Amino acid sequence: MTQILKQRIGERVGALKISWRQASMDAGLGAGFIQDIITGRGQAPAEQAITSLAAVLKCSPAYLMGERDEAPHNIPQTILGTVQRPDVVMTLKIVDELLTSGHVDAAHLAVKRVLKEIQVQ
Repeated sequence: MTQILKQRIGERVGALKISWRQASMDAGLGAGFIQDIITGRGQAPAEQAITSLAAVLKCSPAYLMGERDEAPHNIPQTILGTVQRPDVVMTLKIVDELLTSGHVDAAHLAVKRVLKEIQVQ
């Protein structure tokens, strides 16, 4: 799974101010679809899944996959300038939701994965 996909999903979810879970469900995918992408647990998503997700995130599938660089028109420039690590922001949102739901072990795993990712870069 590419880093650009993780980053752009994070950007779009943040820009639209929706949860990863809501975006996944609105796209007709499993509730944990985006969580699995961001944390690296999921496999590379199918083309149809990317298309469905792009529709919900109000961008093109090509944008999500990094094939095009034009940002969707409705992202405020202030958000684009300040969100440097949307994958980390998304992971923190996931961890918060997991902890709220009482899934401490899953939250711990998500934190470990993002810390490992940060160290690699």
